[in-house]
Parts: sequence; C-alpha cells; structure tokens
Amino acid sequence: MTRASWHLRAHIPVAAWLVAAVVVTLVHRQVAASGWLMVHLLLLGAASTAILVWSQHFADTLLRRPAPGGRRGQVVRLAAHSLGALLVVAGVVGVRWPLTIAGGVLVACAALVQVVVIVRQGRGALPSRFGALVRYYVAAGATLPVGVTAGVLLARGTAGDELHGRLYVAHLTFTLLGWVGLTVLGTLLVLWPTVLHARIEPQDATAGTHALPLALAGLGVVAVAAVSDLRPLVGVGLAAVAAAVLLVVVMMVRQARTAAPRTYAGWSVGAATAWFLGDVVAFGVLVVVAPSWTAAADDVRVLVAPFAVGFVAQVLLGSLSYLMPVVLGGGPAVSRRTAAELDRGALVRVLLVNGGLALFVAPVPSAVRVLASMVVLGALAAFLVLAARAVLAARAGAGAAATGTAPGSGSDQGLHASRAGAAAVAVAVLALTVVGESPWTRPQPGSRSPRARRPPPTPRRPPA
Repeated sequence: MTRASWHLRAHIPVAAWLVAAVVVTLVHRQVAASGWLMVHLLLLGAASTAILVWSQHFADTLLRRPAPGGRRGQVVRLAAHSLGALLVVAGVVGVRWPLTIAGGVLVACAALVQVVVIVRQGRGALPSRFGALVRYYVAAGATLPVGVTAGVLLARGTAGDELHGRLYVAHLTFTLLGWVGLTVLGTLLVLWPTVLHARIEPQDATAGTHALPLALAGLGVVAVAAVSDLRPLVGVGLAAVAAAVLLVVVMMVRQARTAAPRTYAGWSVGAATAWFLGDVVAFGVLVVVAPSWTAAADDVRVLVAPFAVGFVAQVLLGSLSYLMPVVLGGGPAVSRRTAAELDRGALVRVLLVNGGLALFVAPVPSAVRVLASMVVLGALAAFLVLAARAVLAARAGAGAAATGTAPGSGSDQGLHASRAGAAAVAVAVLALTVVGESPWTRPQPGSRSPRARRPPPTPRRPPA
C-alpha cells in the first residue's frame, strides 16, 4: 500500500465524522442532544481520529524510525477509537450509560496504546534535532484518559451541581487543552515554519522545550484544583497553560515576520492559534470570577463555539489543507495543482469563519446568530468539497504522469482572487448577515414564541 492510498483510507473516518457534524448542525432541531453531538462529532470524532493519524506520522518522521506494529497496529488503534467514539455517541444520545463507559474505555485505551508505541519507538532512535517534540504527543495521549473519565461521569448525570461543575471544568481542560492543545502545540513547532517556508532558528527550538513542562504544570494545577475543591487554583493553572501557548505564538509571529502566510493553511492555522490563546485566557478568567463551580460551568459554556470552531476546526482543516498535497504526492506539478484546489477562496473562507464566529459570540439578536452560524458552517464545509476535488486532481495528475502527459498549470493563476476582492466579498456577506433576517427564526403565523414553549422534563442533567 502506498503512502497516498494509506492516508486516503485512514482519513475516511475523519471525513465521515465531519459530514456527520455538518448534517447534525443543519437538522439540529430534530436531533436529541444536538448541542452535545455537534461538538463531539467534531472533537471526539474527526479531530481525535486525525490526531491519532498525524501524531504517529510526525513521530515516524521526527524519530526516523518506524513504529512498532507498523500500519497494522495503527489500523487497530483507529478502529478501537472509532468504535469507542460510536459507543459514546450511542450511549449519550440513547441514555445508555454502560455504552458510554465501554466507549470511553476504548477511546482511552487507543490513546494510551499509541503513547506506549511512541515511547518504544523513541528508544534507540537515531539522534534528531526535533525528536524531543514527540514528547508532546506522549503527554497529550496521557491526558486524554483523565478527560474521558470526567466526561463519562458527566454523562451519568447523577453528580450534584458543584461536583458537576468541577467535572465539567476538568473535562474541558484535559480534552481541549491537554489532548488537543498539546498535540497542536507540538505539531506547530515544525508545521508552522514548514507551511511558511521559514527557517527554524535555535530560539524556536528553545520555545518548544520550555512550553511543554509549563503546560503540563498548569494542567496538574487544574487537576489539583478540581480534586481539592480549590477553584481559584484553576486560574493559576490556566495562566501557566496560556504562558506556554504564548511562547509558541511568539515563535510563530517571529517566523511570520520573515515569511508571511499566503495560503489557507497559513491563515487558518494562525487564526486558530490566536483563538486558542484567547480561549485559554477567557477560560481561566471566567472560572476564577464565578461565585461557584456551578456558575463557572454555566459561564464557560460560552467558550464551546470558540474552542470547537475557532480553534479545533480551523487548525484541523488548515493543517489538512497543507498536509494532503504532501502525502498524496505525484510530483511537484501534481502537488501544486492539489494544493491549488485546497486553496480556492482561501481568504474569503478564513474571513467568513472568523468574522462569522465573532458575530456568533457577540451580543447580537438571535436571527443574526443563526445566520452567522450558517455562514461559518458553509465556509468550513467547503473544505469537504475542495478535498474531494484535490483527491481527483491528484489521481488525474498521477494518470497523466503515467502516460507521459504533464498536467496543465496555466489555470492555477485563476484559482486565486485578489486579496482586496476576497476581503470585499467576505465583508459584504458578513454585513448581510448583520442586517438580514433568518427564516428559521422568524415567528410563523399561529405559532408560539420559542421562549413560551416549555421544554419536556428531563429526568437528569443533560450531558456537558
């Protein structure tokens, strides 16, 4: 099996989770636990599957040594995670806690087995300038079981209000900041300068060395705060995590000053990192100023969209936009064509996602929020179409190479609109979003107001 065919097959679950997230978002009013589903189809499904694939890919590259078990072992881990994620979804939506437990165990075990594989892979590996960065993947995998445990207990729905708040804060911390955040930070240390075609200076490697222990110390403090019921300590722990993120951000800004981002991958990953830093700071502030753990859990829910969309979705799609042409291969000409497909409407999409998300979290009328969410969803979902086009372009390029005919590249120039025109289009769409009215939120004749409609009784607390 070639590298291209392997990655195409490995990313089928990622695409399936993304499609499911888009569908649930479109019909969320007819789906039980839709708010929980929209977030977890993206994070537990698409993002976590991609993390398992790419953390192993970067470990292989940085350590210059194949992983024990090879691709067969990785297929087993991906299958275990996918089955576990499906069981968690079925357990939460169907209110079947045993299924949630079984799924959580599989998800945690898949991450821990990958940790063991990477640790064994690192023993005896050849010296490498960036080999130590795989410690980020080891640390990230070790934090996921903590977040999964908190999430499973939340799904039980029997915890008191204060305990629920403590579990919720721990769940967000160890899944978003630990599992996803540490993986992203470690990857950015090598991916960001590669996307920009910038040099990696010695101080950049130093930033990576200092950021990991600082972030782990912060996560440890949050764990102590949740266990010992010392809520102000959460602010101390998250301040340490924010400082670790800031070290990486400073490195990224320094490199961007020498080689500015010019593609969807660069703009999207850069925007995602900015959202991540802002989300971590806001997370700590909201928890500290809240009068109780219960109030803190309620307050930080406003950060779910910025975390899930602003950070995770953007960094996932931005990274894939750069990495897909690399692994699909086919030679320089084919890779350029594939990258050009993924870069269609780059600036418009980035502006719509970030501008729409800013509108969504702002204090605006509900009709504007609905329209803004549709704009963001459309801009993100465009990636699925462009990814399919990129795969077809890569296959067509490979076929042309086999027959000795080079793929045309003259049309690539037409794929990129001017920045001024792209910005004008995005601003116009966002302006229409602000002044428009959503047909989904307009009251229908004879219908009751949504606020007047009493929700059905729920026997227990809905999942976080």
